[in-house]
Amino acid sequence: MSVFCAVAVAMSVMAPAVRAAGDSASLDKVRDAFVEASTASYAPDEEVTWKFIEYSDYGRANDVLLLQLYMSVHLPDREVQRLLDMFDRDDGCWTDIDYAAQDRGRWPATLHVTRMYALAKLYRYQGQKWERSDEIGPLLHAAMGWWFDNMPVCPNWWHNDIGVPKKMTAVLLMLRDELSQQEIAGGLKVLERSRFGMTGQNKVWLAGNNLMKGLLIDDESLVREAKRQISEEIYVTDNEGIQEDWSFHQHGPQIQFGNYGLAYVDGISFWLRVLKDTDFAFSQEQVDIVSNLMKEGICWSVYKGVMDPSFCGRQNFINGGAGKAFALAVAARNMAAATSGEESRLYSRIAIENLRPDLYDNTLVGSRYYRRSDCGIYRRPDWYASIRMHSERTVGFEFTNRENTLANFSADGALLLLQDGREYENIFACWDWRKVPGVTAYDDGRPIKCDDSVEGKRNRSSHVGGVADGDVMAATMELDRDGLHALKSVFFFPGCVVALGTDIRVSRKDFTAVTTAIDQVHLSGEMTSGKNWIHHDGRGYVSLDGAPILASDDMQRGDWEAIDPALKGKEDSCRVFKCWFDHPVMELEEGHSGSYAYALVPCSTAGETAAFAGKVSKGGSSAPVVVLRNDPACQAVRCGDIECAILHEPGACGSGDVPSGIGPSIVIRRGDGVPVVSYLVRQP
Repeated sequence: MSVFCAVAVAMSVMAPAVRAAGDSASLDKVRDAFVEASTASYAPDEEVTWKFIEYSDYGRANDVLLLQLYMSVHLPDREVQRLLDMFDRDDGCWTDIDYAAQDRGRWPATLHVTRMYALAKLYRYQGQKWERSDEIGPLLHAAMGWWFDNMPVCPNWWHNDIGVPKKMTAVLLMLRDELSQQEIAGGLKVLERSRFGMTGQNKVWLAGNNLMKGLLIDDESLVREAKRQISEEIYVTDNEGIQEDWSFHQHGPQIQFGNYGLAYVDGISFWLRVLKDTDFAFSQEQVDIVSNLMKEGICWSVYKGVMDPSFCGRQNFINGGAGKAFALAVAARNMAAATSGEESRLYSRIAIENLRPDLYDNTLVGSRYYRRSDCGIYRRPDWYASIRMHSERTVGFEFTNRENTLANFSADGALLLLQDGREYENIFACWDWRKVPGVTAYDDGRPIKCDDSVEGKRNRSSHVGGVADGDVMAATMELDRDGLHALKSVFFFPGCVVALGTDIRVSRKDFTAVTTAIDQVHLSGEMTSGKNWIHHDGRGYVSLDGAPILASDDMQRGDWEAIDPALKGKEDSCRVFKCWFDHPVMELEEGHSGSYAYALVPCSTAGETAAFAGKVSKGGSSAPVVVLRNDPACQAVRCGDIECAILHEPGACGSGDVPSGIGPSIVIRRGDGVPVVSYLVRQP
C-alpha cells in the first residue's frame, strides 16, 4: 500500500471525530464556500500569475500582503516541480529554508506553511492535473507532521498568533476529509495562540482564525462568535479603524491605506464572500461600509497598477507598490463575488484595471481630501497626484520593526505625481530622503533622525487642512518641526499643480542646508531646461517667482536594509532625476524668511513646458497660472476662471474676488459662482 493510500485509509476511519460536536448542514455550506474561495486563482492569465509569484518574492516577502500573493494563484507546473524537487520527504521539510533564523519580518520558517497553502490549492482544485495528486498529497501530510513535531516560534508575535495559524488552518480545511486525529490535534495546538482579542485588523485576523477553527471542528457556536467579533470591526469610528471620510487608521490616527487598511479589506472581503447566502451572512449595512472604504478610500490610492508610495505605510518594499495593487485586486474579486449586479461588475472592473493596467484605462477621476488623515488625492484620466501631511491631530509615519527608518520627512507635505505609475518603482533604497518630492527639509550634517516617539515625530501645528471640489483641490499645512517652520500650500487644477511656500524660518544654528524638493524619480531620457523651467519624462517643472530650479541626474546608491530590515546588505543603485529649490541657511539665520512658488505641468512636452513658463513670465490674462499672494497671511492662485486662496489669518484677504474677513479657511471660487469655503484650518 502506498504512503498516500495508508494515510487516506487512516483518515477515513478518523473522519467522524472531526464532527464530534454535531453535524450542521449550514456549516457544510460555509465549508464548501471556504474551499471554493481558498482554491480560486485570482490571476486572469499566466503572465499575471508569474507577477503574483514575483511580487511575493516566491512567498518570502516581508509584507504579509505581498507574501499572500503567492497563495492567491494556481502555481504553474514549473514552480510546482521546483517545490517538489526541494522537499525532503524523509524529514518533511524544504531543504532551502533556514528554519533556525529568527528574523522578525521576513521569517524564513513561515515559507514552509506558505508553500503548503499554495500546493493545497492545487490539490483540492477540481479539474487540474494536480487534483488529489499522489505527489502533492503525501508531501502536504509530511510537511504538516514536521511543523506539528517541531512547532517553530518567531520572535515576532504576529507570525505565531496570526500568520501561521491563518495559513495552517486553511490548509487543514482544504484537506479536512482526509485528516487524522493526530493532525487535527496538531492544528488545534497551532491555533491555541489565536485567541480572540486586540483591535482593528489584528482583531479581524484573530477572529477569522477562530472562524476557521469552528469550521474545522464543526463548532457552530464558535463560528457565530467569530463572525460576531469580525462584525464588531465593521463600523465607522473616530478611533482606530474606518474613518468617516473613508480613510483608515491603525497605530493611532495614521493613514493606513496600504498596510492595515488593505489587509482589513483583504480579510473582510474574503469572509463576506464565504458567508454570503448562508446563515452567517453579514448585513447589507456592513457590506456597504466595507464597500465604501474600498471605493471612496483605498481604490483612490492605486493608479495604473501601482499603489502611491505615500499610502504604502511603512512598507515601501521591493515591488511593494505593484504588489499592493495586486492585493487590492484580490479583495476586489472577493467583493465581486460577495455582491451582485452593477456593484459586482464594478469590482470586477477594479480588479482587472489593477491586474492589467496596460490593457485597461484608468476610469477613476476626481479628487478626495481625507481631513481625518491630513492627506488628499487628485486624479485625472492620464495623471495622478497626492498630498500627504500631518498635524498635531495625526501621526505622519512609523518605524515599526525597524522598517521605514529614513521616513522622518515623508509626511511634511509630500507631493507625488504619477503618469505611467512606475516613476518611483523600487527607487527607495536610492532615494535622497531629505528631498522627498514636495517637502521642505533641513540637513544638520547628521544621519536622518529616526525617533519613533510621539514627540519625535510630531508636527507642532494644527493648522493643516484641505478641501476637494470636483476637479479642483487645495491643501495647506503649517510645518513646525525640529526648528524648521514653513507655510506650504498646494493647488490642484485639471492642467497643472501649483505649490507655494512662505514664512520658511529656522531656529537652530546647526542646519547646513534647507531645501524644498520638487521631484525625485527614476531618470528616463534626458532632462531639458530653459529660463525658469525644466522638463523630464513627459512633465514640466516651472518656477513661478523666478527662483532658479536646481537639478541633477546622478547615479544614487543606497541599502535596502533602511527600508526593509530583512534585506540586510542588499545594496542598490540607479540613475535619478531630482530637482529642488535651495533656501540659503545664512539668510534664514539672519531673520529673513524663505519662499518658493512652482508649477507641475503633467503630460507635457519640453516645448509645451517652455510655452507655459513664457506665458507665466509675461503675466496678464493669457497666463495659465497667476500667483495672487504668497505671504504669511494668504497664499492664493488663479488658474483660468478658478481662484483658490488659503487664508491663514483672520481678516486676511486675497486679490480680486477672493473673499476677505473670514479667517483661517480654504476658499475655492469658480468665476462668479458662490465660493466653496472649507472648515476652519486652525482647529483646537
